[in-house]
Amino acid sequence: MALTPTITKYMMRHFLVSFFGVLFILLALTFLFDFIELMRRTASRPNVTIQYVLEMTALKLPSMLHILLPFVVLISSLLVFWRLSKSHELIIIRAAGVSVWQFIAPMLIATFVIGVLNITAFNPLAAATYKNYERLEDRFGMSSANPLNISNQGLWLKETRDNTQYTIHAGKIKQTEKALQMEDMSIFETDANDRFLRRIEAAKGTLKDHKFYLENAWIMEVGKAALFKEKLEIETILSLNKIQDNFSSPETVSFWTLPDFIKFFEQTGFSPLKHQLHWYSLIASPLFLCAMVLIAAVFSLNTNQRQGGIFLQTALGISAGFILFFLSKVSYAFGSSASIPLFLAVWSPSLIAIPLCLFALLHREDG
Repeated sequence: MALTPTITKYMMRHFLVSFFGVLFILLALTFLFDFIELMRRTASRPNVTIQYVLEMTALKLPSMLHILLPFVVLISSLLVFWRLSKSHELIIIRAAGVSVWQFIAPMLIATFVIGVLNITAFNPLAAATYKNYERLEDRFGMSSANPLNISNQGLWLKETRDNTQYTIHAGKIKQTEKALQMEDMSIFETDANDRFLRRIEAAKGTLKDHKFYLENAWIMEVGKAALFKEKLEIETILSLNKIQDNFSSPETVSFWTLPDFIKFFEQTGFSPLKHQLHWYSLIASPLFLCAMVLIAAVFSLNTNQRQGGIFLQTALGISAGFILFFLSKVSYAFGSSASIPLFLAVWSPSLIAIPLCLFALLHREDG
């Protein structure tokens, strides 16, 4: 399939104009609805001024792009095909011997590039702004989530370092500015074969600068008498920021740093499933956006104007896109609960929709 430069530029220009127009409208509507919702939530908080509400709305808006992007691509693709059909340009293009693949390919290429730019360039910005949004929520007491997610049994941590596994428990915990204060600490050390090495009990401990600073610690090893130390320092890969990041939403973590966080969670015993699902969904998003273009093509490429029903086909195309988006969220829900493998949860919507759309286009193109 050889791409015609003239058709390629023409289709890309029309698609990008429609894309940015629809994007602006949907972002403006999202900003308006989020602003109204935040005004409602902060109505009983006199310390939250309208300037803070505007700031919070603006900080949250970039994170909404990942949700809006499939619909932006779907609607803008439908608009392009509708214009071509209404102006009879589609008939002229087809009469000139241009196949359906030659004028869909530029839109698919543009969509795929937009998807890649979204996850590699825009996503880090969206993650940073959403993190600041959550900080403002915490500052004004609008978030009920505990950043450390501590249970009634205290805090449990686990890390593996130098073929030694450390299991840390703190009965009581208190966060300071740059440190984590703990009481009733227990540290259990085992080797790679789960053989007990030693146990450390401390009345108090502080996690700071990748070290545990223990006070009044007892060190107990097999076959040795217990050893008391007033002060004891233990190296660790843990830090307050990493513990907090573990319990924060994946949307606050950049695409480029997600693999490091996932690896860290695996080392410390936290479940990385939520962050893994988000990372894989970002990787799969360009292909998912291409599926939206193909859905628009299936329901819009009707060159025979006498058949009518353009608006009905457009409505059906939008409905099909919404159904695919809904099914993808259902699939992600199964993946997040570990009911199905992550690969299947993330890739199955695109890998099912794209072949079906290609089959429908092939049937329409070749009969």
